[in-house]
This record gives sequence, structure tokens and C-alpha cells, in this order.
Amino acid sequence: MLRSLRHYWKIDLAVCLGAAAATSVLTGALLVGDSVRGSLRDLTLERLGEIDHALVSDRGFFREELAGQLSDGLAARSEVGDTGVVPAILLRGTAIHGRTKARASQIQILGIDHRFTALYEQDRATGKSRPGSSGSEGGMGRGRQGQAELLARESSGSFPAVVINGSLQRELAAQIGDSILLSFERLSDVHRESLYGRRGSAEVVQTLRLSVSGIVPDRGGGRFALRPHQGLPLNAFVPLQVLQRALDQQGAVNALFATSPGGGANGEAANGGGGADPQAALEQTVSLADVGLQLRRELGHGSLESSQLIIDPYLGDVAQEAAEELGLPHLPALTYLAISLELDGGVSVPYSTVTALDPEELVGQPGLGELKLTDGSPAPALAADEILLTRWAAEDLGATTGDEIALAYYEVGPREELFTRRARLALRGVVAMEGLAVDRSLTPAYPGMQETDDMSAWSAPFPVDLSRVRPKDEDYWDDFGAAPKAFVSRATGRRLWGSRFGEMTSLRIAAVPGRELASAAADFERHLLGKINAARVGMVFQPVKAQGLRAGAGATQDFSMLFIGFSMFLIVSAALLVGLLFRLGVEQRTQEMGLLLATGFTVAAVRRRLLGEGAVLAGTGGAIGVAGAVGCAWLMMAGLRTWWLAAVGTPFLFLHVEWGSLVIGYVVSLLVVLLSIGWSVRRDARMPASVLLSGEMGAGAAGTVDGRGQGAKRRRLVGALAAGLSLVLIALAAESGPAAAAGLFFGSGALLLVSGLTFLSLWLRGGRSGAAALRRGRWATTRMGWRNSQRQPGRSMLCAALVASACFVIVAVGANRRTEGTGPDSGGLDSGTGGYALVAEAEVPLYQDLNDAEGRFELGLSGSDSKLLTDAVVYQFRGLPGEDASCLNLYKPEQPRVLGAPVGFIRRGGFGFKQVIDLQGSEPPPAHSAERAVAVVDNPWLLLDEDLGPGVIPAIGDYNSVLWILHLGLGEELTIRDESGMEVRLRLVALLESSIFQSELVISAASLRKYFPGQGGSGFFLIETAEAPQLSIALERSLGEYGLDVESAADRLAGFQAVESTYLSTFAVLGGLGLLLGTVGLGIILVRNAIERSAELAALRAFGFRRSTLSLMLLTESGFLLAVGILIGSAAAVLAAAPHVISSPGTIALRPLFGTLAAVVLVGMGASALAVRFALPIPLLQPLKGN
Repeated sequence: MLRSLRHYWKIDLAVCLGAAAATSVLTGALLVGDSVRGSLRDLTLERLGEIDHALVSDRGFFREELAGQLSDGLAARSEVGDTGVVPAILLRGTAIHGRTKARASQIQILGIDHRFTALYEQDRATGKSRPGSSGSEGGMGRGRQGQAELLARESSGSFPAVVINGSLQRELAAQIGDSILLSFERLSDVHRESLYGRRGSAEVVQTLRLSVSGIVPDRGGGRFALRPHQGLPLNAFVPLQVLQRALDQQGAVNALFATSPGGGANGEAANGGGGADPQAALEQTVSLADVGLQLRRELGHGSLESSQLIIDPYLGDVAQEAAEELGLPHLPALTYLAISLELDGGVSVPYSTVTALDPEELVGQPGLGELKLTDGSPAPALAADEILLTRWAAEDLGATTGDEIALAYYEVGPREELFTRRARLALRGVVAMEGLAVDRSLTPAYPGMQETDDMSAWSAPFPVDLSRVRPKDEDYWDDFGAAPKAFVSRATGRRLWGSRFGEMTSLRIAAVPGRELASAAADFERHLLGKINAARVGMVFQPVKAQGLRAGAGATQDFSMLFIGFSMFLIVSAALLVGLLFRLGVEQRTQEMGLLLATGFTVAAVRRRLLGEGAVLAGTGGAIGVAGAVGCAWLMMAGLRTWWLAAVGTPFLFLHVEWGSLVIGYVVSLLVVLLSIGWSVRRDARMPASVLLSGEMGAGAAGTVDGRGQGAKRRRLVGALAAGLSLVLIALAAESGPAAAAGLFFGSGALLLVSGLTFLSLWLRGGRSGAAALRRGRWATTRMGWRNSQRQPGRSMLCAALVASACFVIVAVGANRRTEGTGPDSGGLDSGTGGYALVAEAEVPLYQDLNDAEGRFELGLSGSDSKLLTDAVVYQFRGLPGEDASCLNLYKPEQPRVLGAPVGFIRRGGFGFKQVIDLQGSEPPPAHSAERAVAVVDNPWLLLDEDLGPGVIPAIGDYNSVLWILHLGLGEELTIRDESGMEVRLRLVALLESSIFQSELVISAASLRKYFPGQGGSGFFLIETAEAPQLSIALERSLGEYGLDVESAADRLAGFQAVESTYLSTFAVLGGLGLLLGTVGLGIILVRNAIERSAELAALRAFGFRRSTLSLMLLTESGFLLAVGILIGSAAAVLAAAPHVISSPGTIALRPLFGTLAAVVLVGMGASALAVRFALPIPLLQPLKGN
């Protein structure tokens, strides 16, 4: 065998290189997947350092000392090592250069100290310094001493210090010593959308001027980010105490970062192996102050109150359960501010507090306080339409029992607008000015009101007409403060003033007779803390490292399969090329095979000999290919970092070689190549020894093909049916919508491809005519050349089908690739932009309506800027923070961002839909009118208002993101957790066709308010305007401190489609290489044909045919197959891509498409010319003698 391999080394080398090419491409594609996953893993470990778990509260601040208490508790529970918890403040905001006014939005502002930088000092698994640590140049910490000096600059410089990372430095073009302004939301305990919330710019946005004291590289801590994304974050690091003072939150933080022993590089906490669970420790350590509660002890009773003024519904329920379980008397109350108390035709008492409680619960419970009528009897139970007035209010109004009292109050609307409502209630009685009637502790400490000495000094967040305040009102304020002037039942209070924020402002508790209040209050607090689930109030430790590693391992795109798909034609072409080359080598050894058979070797023995040599060549080529795969993968990764950067969005992807992929790639490639070799020799070894000894295989192989048998009839039938079905699909497409038409046209093109190849096969097998020989000139020679393609119909068909199929896919895909700079769609109502001109996002939410002149005035917009908005329509969306769900994020999102669509947007409609669910077929079907069903068909956005049952929210997403990124489909559900920690399911009721909503899911604003009451304001905007450039500049100028970024809706959509175009170009490049390699097979077929027809060619030379004439004949044969393959494949592809070709002819990237086809023609004809040069110098005497 070795001597045989050495003797035929030239052809064997070609086979070996072909096998190496197939192995390199296949294994290289697997290594690309490994490299992407490995790079994402490295990015996760680098951006998190030693952080394994993170808690970021979206409900406010908690005690900084909680971190130390957790560290001590975790250390006591841990069996494998120390566990640390680091406090920090984490905010989102905007940075503005103090001098140049350059602005960077979507930055992270971190309040940290040396405890945070220590998380990036050393790799726990290896013990080595991390990149960007004190042990590396330009590190973040630069050691404890260096960090202390950095933080101390706040006292020595004009402004406090800030350290920024390289990405933010490049955005701002800032240098050390420059001043920058950080703008961020001023966090408020009181929800801004409640009556007592403050929504003005001065109360919402806070600005802090700082001096750049250091710039850290985008490595280690400089790359810190909790959400998985391959992009570089923009980070600003501020000394913790500086940020605490700026926020007026001394000793408080909103974030905790925990390390877990044994977590290391795997991100797996050692909870199951002796490590401590930080969430479990938190449940045992949390205090009432951490969840925003305070238990005040008054004379004879305790009062549970909230820093948010209204007690969270979950905490209120748990507190009542705790009091009931301990047997403690308790009284829930809700106090609200009334605009006025009026008696028809009488005077009005302005700005009075009214408390909702049930007087009957006070009977027999003196510790809770007393509420007595003026005659000394207990206050009676109140019906839903009844009210009690204090004696002071009743005398002021001149009201008596039975009178109708008009109670006016403010109600906050869905867009934070205030409405004045009136309730008419019957006066049930008048209470004496004692007990609860003069107890100002029933009223929460309203900011800007409770601490003032006079009502005229109120600084209320709602409109107050101080001219209505009378001297007697001031006197009452001096004597009783905010004590209530009226009482209603709890049911009435819930009906009038209940909201998504809660229905209780205080819970009063008392001790049972014979027990001291201090003991009862301590037991109540301890029992309440034992019942509180911290996760239900937004205090959850997320396993961020494990989540990041899991998201990277399950990346949104499986790049192994993606690049295998891209390279499929390259792999197939290489495998076929190996088979053709090996077959060519076999045909050069026909006499050797004949001699072996003639001397007694069996057919099986000869076949084993050939297959053995093939296996050696395949194995050797595969081994070479494995080495080449590393280079191939490196080249592809370099392409992803440069040429195809738009598809991955990061240059930080590097080669990772996994032995498993090398083995899999080698074995699979070996099997593919061996199958190709086995197919190539399956028949030659069975030929008679006499034929083989003659060295002439053409006669035995070609034979005469009958084009009029049963096979021909079947081919005619198949070709006709495929053509007919193609026409039917075209007719159906004409009556279908855009989405369905695209699929039907593609199917029609595929059927046309089948039909064309079937009729080509019919022609190739139809027999040859000698008519060409009766003519003279080059035309006769040319015609004889392309008629010779019928000599080996199977071989010719294989070649033409490969070229046609590859051209079909490449041209069809290329026709959908847009030229850079062309518009992505028409911009109409049903387009991917929905007819909107601008898309805007704000880092700090806006609580004003940009469509309202008063709202624009509150935001400080100038007259000219406000005028631009007057002529525009703005749709403002609520938002739930989450991960990017678009193709721009390589990590697999676990909880995507969610937008809450306003009513106006839902009613307007717009955008093209790929799929819409039929709710009538769901269980149970919704009950609505036929008119509603028709409206839903015309406007699927109305499905967002459907009631799908408790805990189920209708949602709409982009088809591509839902299918390829979230791996879901129409009617399927995504489970997330609401603000109370309970699971809710987002059911996909419709999918958009290539829209600007590829990064998020959309639900109704009403659903978002219901399940996420703490998410206030608007952070996402769609704008209809005819003056997009001017309005874009005006909004970013006026609302820059909110971090508002405005971009064209068409540009946003083009950004998503750039990824698609990049993938298409990648496919075009790799598919084109495969097609080029496949055309080389034409030359090999030509050489094989020349060898088989050596006697024929010798005879033609003997009869006087010149070599140039024979060259033309052979080139025509090869060129004919190439031209027919390209023609059939391209024609079918144009039909498949007809909708896009017709609708957007100017956007098609024709140059690369025609360039690929031209390269195919040039390489194919060049390979054929080389084959002719190799084949024609054939000795004439021996073939003529053998014949």
C-alpha cells in the first residue's frame, strides 16, 4: 500500500488536501462556536470579578451596615471559607463634559470604596492578580493605599473625585483633571405617581459635578456590569460617601455584592457543599428599616408606618397576620387629604385629612384609642355612604346628623394628571374632640407639609390654593396639626383612595391587658420580620455569575451550527471534490485493477485495497485539516472582530480550542470523506477484468441511454408537476399578505429549481444525435461539445445540480441583502417603523406628558422647542428594565426588557405582523362582540387589552427576536416575576415582522401598572413628526439631563437589519467559496471524460482535428454545464426573491452578487482550461492499439 501511495503521490496529495479542506472547514466551524462561548464566558468572569451574587433594590435604600451583618452571618454558616458582602450604590445616569458639553447616556454610576475594588484584586481560583487589578498596570484599585489616595481627592480638589473607565473617557474625550457632570434620578421614598410624589425636574433629576482623578482600562472592575452583554459599559466610580451625601442617604446603599466560597470561575456557589446562601442569610438579617417600615411607640400603642407613606400591600397583609397570630389588638387605617369638606349651600373646610377605619374594631380595645360621639357613646359602624365629622368640622360647616357632606379630593390619572373627584356622604354622627379625633399620628408625615408651623408655609406636590386657608384653619393647625377632621369606613376609603401602592397608611397595635407595650411591640417586630419574605419586597440576591455563564453557554446564536450552515456548500464541495479526485486516481489505475482481478483477486479484495488507501489518505488529510481548523477558526474569529463586527457587536472575541470539538470534527469529517470515497469506487471494481486491462472505461460506462423509457416519463411528470405547482403558488401569493407571499414565492422558486433540473436530467438522458458531425465550423465543434455532456448523464447532472443549488441559495439570499445606506422600509403605517419618525429613550423617566403644554413647561422646554412638539404626536411608554432581547446581544436573555404601551398607541395600530393568534380557538375563548373580533383583525395591538386570566399578560414581540433569541413562538409563554416576587406569564399573542421592537416585548401600560406598580414615568418614546431632524436636536438639548437619546426610527431598524445583512454577507462569502470549489469539480470531470475517451480523442487527432479544436470542444462541454447550472439556479432564485426585488429594487446589493457569479464563471472556466491542458497531451498510439 505504501509503495502504491508513493507511486501515485500526485493524485493522492490532491485527495489528501481535499480531505484536509473539508476537515478544516467543518472543525473550524465547531471551534468558532467554542470560541464565541469561551469568549462570552471570559467576559462574564472579567466583568464580575469575585462577585457571585448581587442584590440591587429598585424600591429604595437600606442600611449600609446590613453588608457587615450579612458577612458575619455568612461566615458563621459557611464551611468552606469566608464569604464577603460589599455595599455599594448603583445608579443609571448621564455624563456631560464640563467644558465641551460632550454627553454620554446610559452610564453606570457606582458609589464604592476599597471593599469593591478588592473584588477585582485577585482571581480566587488561580490566586493570580486579575487584569485591571493592583497587580497589573493601570489597574482599578492600584492597591489599598492608592485607592485611599484616590478617594481622598474629594477633600483636596475643587470637586469630589470620580474615576471613569476607558469607554466613558472615549465618549467624553475627557482627561484627568477635567470636570464632568453626572445626572441621575433623585431616588424618592414616596412614589412619584402618588398624590404626594414630586415630579418636577428639580425633584426628579440630580446633578453632581466631579473631577476626573483617574481613568481605568476596560478590564476587570472597569468593565463591571451585572446584566450580560458583550458590549463595553460606560462606568463612573464615585466615592461611596460622596454619593451618599449627594443623595442625602448617609449610611445607606441600594446594592450588595456577595462572594461565595467555591464559586470561583464556575460561578457556582458552594451552597450545596458547605457554602452559605446569601438570600437565606438576608431573610434572617433584614430589619424593618431595610424594607421601609418603622414601628413607632406612642403613648399606649404602637404604630407601624412606611417611609413610602402608604404601606406596601404585601407588607400590610403580613403585618396584620402577625398581629392576629400573636393575639394583639390592631387597627389598620388609611388617611388621605381632602381638598374640601362642604355642606350644600354652606361653607367649605379646606384641606382636611380624612381617615378610613372601622370604628367597631375599637370597641373593647382601649389601647388602640377611642372614637366617641359628642354624647359619649362609641362611634357606630359606618356604611359605604356615611361619614363622621369631628365637632370642630361639624360646627364650622353647621352640619347635623343626616346632612349630605360633599367630600372633594384629588385623584391621580393614568398619565399622572390630577382630577378633582367628589363623593357625597351622609353624616352619621359628630365625634368629640378627644382620642383619635385629635390624634395627629394617624396622618403620615407628608414631606413639605407636616414639618411646617403654618398651613401657608406648605410646599405640597399638588396644587394648593392658599387663599382659601382661613385664620381658623391656621388655628386648628396650631392646635391639632394634621389630625383628621372626618372618618369613613375602610371599605369607603379603599373605594375612594385605594391604589396600586396600597390601602393602608398605618397599622396601630396595642398590648393585651396585663402586658406591657414594649414587650408586645418587640414580639410583634420579631414575629413580623420572621414572616417577611425579602424577595417579595424587591430584596433578592441574584446569582449573577451563574446566570451570566449560563447565558453565555446558551448564546442566542449557536455559532457552531451557524457557521456549519454558512459553510455547508464549502464542506459538500470539498467532499465531492475528494470523491472526484479519488475516482480520477482509480481510473488512472484501471489496468492495475484488471491485472489484480485477472490474477485471482476478488472484487471485494480490490475494493478493500482501494478503500484502505482512501482511509489512509482521508485520515492523513483529516489530521492536517485539524491543524488547519485552528487557523480557519482563528481567521473566522478575526472576521467576526472586524469584517462582521456588526453581527456580534464586540471586538473581544478570541480563539478558544476545545479538544472535544477537534475530535468530533475529525471523526465526522473522516466519515464524510470515506463515504465520498466509497461512493466513488462502488462500481469500478465490479467491471470485467478485460475492460479494466484495456484501460478504456468509457465504452463500458457510457452506454446508450434511452430517453423514451419509463424513467423519462416519470421525469417529465415530475418536471411538469413542479412547474405547475410553482405557477399555483405564484397565483396564491398574488392574493396573500406580504408575509405569506414571501414564503409562497420562495416555495415557487424552489419548485422551479426542481423543474429545471428535472428537465435538464431528461435532456441529458435523451440520447445523442450525430447531426453535429454533419456540419462544419466552430458552431459544429461547439455543439458537439455540449452534446458530449450527455455521455455521462449522472456525472453531468451532479455537477449542474451542485452549481444550480448553490446559485439558488446564494442569489436568493443575496437578493435580500441591502446595499449600505439604503432605507430598510417604506416608513408607512404597516412598515417596520410603524410610520414613526423618531425613537427616544431616557435614562431618567419623565413624569410629564410631552403632548401637553403644561408638561413641557414643567420640563423647562423653550418656546421654540415646545412649538416643535405641538406639531408632533408623542407616545410615551412605561418600561420594565431587563436584558436586550435582540440579535445585538450574544447572551441568551432570561428576563427581557418589557415596555408598557399607552392606550393611544394601541388604538392607533401600525406595524406589519408576521403571525397573530386566534383567541377564539384558545381555552377559554374571550367573550367579546363580533365587532371587537373584526377590530382585532385590523389592529392586532388590541389583543394587549384582552383578559387572559389571572397571572397571564398578553404580549407582542418581534418575530425574529422571539424565535431566534428567546426560542419561543406564537401562543407560548415567558415566565417572569412581578414586584411582589410572584410569577406572571407573558403570553405571545402576536409577532411583528422585522420591527423596531426587537430588543423588548410589549404589553399594555395598564398591565405593567397592575403587576409592576413601582415602575413609574416614561422612558421610551415613539414620535410622529414632519420635522424629525429639528425635533431630535431640540429634545436632546432640552432634556439632556434626563439622558434622553433620540434617533431616527429608520436608523434604529437599519441597526437591527445590519446584523441580518452581515450574516447574509458571511453566508455569501463562505457559500461563494464553496461554489468556487465546486466548479473545480468541472475540471476534474473534464479530465475523467478525457481519460475515458482517450481512444476517441486519439482517433479525432488521427483524422486531422487540431488540438485547439479539441480544446474548444472540451471547454464547451464544461462551460455548458456551468452556464446551465447558473442559469437554472439564478432564475429560480430571482423568482423566490420576487417580493423584495419588486418592492425594493434599489436596495439590493447587486455588485457583490454579480461579483460572486462572475468569480464562479472565471474559476470554473479556468479550472476547465487547466484540465484541458492536462488531458490533451495523451499518447495516441496506445489508445488506438487498445481499441
